[in-house]
Amino acid sequence: MNRWAVSFVFLLGCTGSAADHERLGDGAYALGEYGTALEEYRAAARRGDNARVWAKLGAAAYKSGDSREAVEAYSRLAAADPTRATEAARGLEQVTRAAEREQNPALLREAVEALRRLEPERVSAQQTVLLVRGGQLEPTEAAGIGPLALAAAGDAATVDQMLLMYAGALQQTTACADAADVFLAALRRSRDPGVRERASQGVGVCGVQLGQEALLVGEPILAAQWFQRVAAVDSTTDRGRVALLGIGDARVAQGDILGGAIAYQDAMRAGASDSIIAMAEARLARLGAPSPPADSQ
Repeated sequence: MNRWAVSFVFLLGCTGSAADHERLGDGAYALGEYGTALEEYRAAARRGDNARVWAKLGAAAYKSGDSREAVEAYSRLAAADPTRATEAARGLEQVTRAAEREQNPALLREAVEALRRLEPERVSAQQTVLLVRGGQLEPTEAAGIGPLALAAAGDAATVDQMLLMYAGALQQTTACADAADVFLAALRRSRDPGVRERASQGVGVCGVQLGQEALLVGEPILAAQWFQRVAAVDSTTDRGRVALLGIGDARVAQGDILGGAIAYQDAMRAGASDSIIAMAEARLARLGAPSPPADSQ
């Protein structure tokens, strides 16, 4: 049957049964008319949840460049007939490779996630790294596959990047203690200024938050540990100076008034912002301790 005959039959059979649409799709596919085949398989799929049709629809969608529909079709294939899950996974592998070639992180995410649900062992290390690097994952998803991405990272720069992304995902899922550890790991291993800056900020945000939370629940020793972590990384920015104030608060809570006063004075050293100086002075006033000389601030 030539392509004109296919088109004629298509016009006659456009209102036919699912079987008619499937046969028309088969004819169009055989002629390389993948767009026409896709339309026919769509019509057939609307008339019943048939695994055979989903398999054909997935292939036609992939061939015609509609990769997102291919992902949906292959997922429906596996759901309609679990014995064909491997076939569906092979189709999804094709889509993931296409997404890599096209540098399409959104499509890569959809395809890899669908593949992970069916046969996770088929997801390559490189695809895992690209998935995390694409930044399209929800924080819980990124945190879940972060260790896999780290294991798949092939060079020092990629390891640094995966550490930062993994730590950021943990931070967004409120696992700030774990995030701080990962940020610190990135800070210890990297000499890259950009990596170190992001890692330092991450340690600061999480450390100050955790220290303040520990103070609120009456755990000054733990609070001091978190604030000291931050101060060890950075004691010159406003966030670092807030950590110094926190160290002072923790020491006062432990009854170490002198230690608290010294920490408040340290927070006021040269370069401190007016707001930090005001907070430190208020704390010193409550202790009855003097502020440091103006030339040391």
